[in-house]
Amino acid sequence: MAKILISSLGTGSLKKDNMSAREYREAVYKFQDSGKTFETSFIAAALSEYLQVDKVYLIGTSKSMWEEVYRYFSTASQQTSDDDYWVQLGEKVSSFKRGDKKLRDEDLSKVNDTIDKYLKHIKADAAGGSHCFIIDYGLDEREIWNNFDVMMQIGETLSEDDEIYLDITHAFRSIPLFLYIMLDLIRIMKLKNDFKLGGLYYGMLDVIGELGYAPVVDLSPLYNLTLWARGAYNFLNFGNGYLLADLIKSEDLSDRIRNISDIVNINFIDEFKREMDRLSGLLIDTNSAEPLIKYMEPYLMTFVDQFKGINSSSQLQFALARWYFKHKRFAQCYICLAEAIVSRILEEYRARDSGIKWNNPNRKKIKYLIHRTNFDTMYEFKDLCDVYREVNDTRNLIAHAGFADEEEAYKEAIEKINTRIRNTEKYVFNNKHLKEIPDLFPFNRLYSN
Repeated sequence: MAKILISSLGTGSLKKDNMSAREYREAVYKFQDSGKTFETSFIAAALSEYLQVDKVYLIGTSKSMWEEVYRYFSTASQQTSDDDYWVQLGEKVSSFKRGDKKLRDEDLSKVNDTIDKYLKHIKADAAGGSHCFIIDYGLDEREIWNNFDVMMQIGETLSEDDEIYLDITHAFRSIPLFLYIMLDLIRIMKLKNDFKLGGLYYGMLDVIGELGYAPVVDLSPLYNLTLWARGAYNFLNFGNGYLLADLIKSEDLSDRIRNISDIVNINFIDEFKREMDRLSGLLIDTNSAEPLIKYMEPYLMTFVDQFKGINSSSQLQFALARWYFKHKRFAQCYICLAEAIVSRILEEYRARDSGIKWNNPNRKKIKYLIHRTNFDTMYEFKDLCDVYREVNDTRNLIAHAGFADEEEAYKEAIEKINTRIRNTEKYVFNNKHLKEIPDLFPFNRLYSN
């Protein structure tokens, strides 16, 4: 694990003649969490010492003041500097114009070494590996994508459990945006094993006149906003609340959301209703210390309210089938739809005899009934049997990963879901003749094979 500071480098403030000063003004930087101060012209130096980082990645253009970086870090760590190199580098970067050949890695190798020696000076066990990355100005699409490639190259250097600290104080405003996108993309696509964003720092030079120092503010909670947004989106749309559960500090609320995610993924319907009721109670009573929860609570309640007022297992299974279809989780939709039909018929038997259990043998009896010739040819139940067979055949095909005896193109299976949902509602849930089934086919005479 390494602590890595990623900072950006500009050309310094403009002088009266609109020329770059080729240096940053010295300032007192004060860290808000500890009150510790550093007087320096490079906030990267203050951050390096305060955070005790192992390496620094500096991002800038070929025009950035690389010669000043070399001079400053050499002097600050009492290194012997190469004056000829400093002069040559200064001439090369100060005369650079857009369209010229960019600086090469070799041009900045001594700058990399100097930064590493500085880090060793302030932290003896610093791992080293600092590097300067050259980007374009980003004035057109080609340059923007070139810069994005550089950011992704930085991402490729990250290792598992690295702690990343971003400094967005200086240089182009586009650089922090690129860095944010790079880290977010790596995290979403899991191009790398987990790393930690330790801080997103901004030195507020604008308020020096008022405060007498530049506060160093950690803006990482703003980065976490995107994690909250993604976590809420995944939960509300797919029932996948693992990320959201990780972010929520309330153990009860986090556990409920994680349990619901497990249940949705494994399709254990009975547990789903109980966990949803518990989640609803927690959301109503929550006084979370997390600021975002109060904004998310109405949206989380809309998820809960979709299943509010459902009083039977079959209705819950049918509601879940619709929800799965809406969010394109077609396999779970077919499973719930098939089981909803079985549950709805079994409920009619249980209405006559509450001692009849929900267990698998009894459900098999209902399935056998649906396939009986003297049942599926009856006018009142023929359509019910047809829709169950269509749904169940596709469910079986899905269960065998597409290798069942009966063949049905996947596109056709998807295209027919909506029709099958409507037919289930029409021929099963709105079938007024269902209550006649226990009289026509007594439960104790049903078979399970």
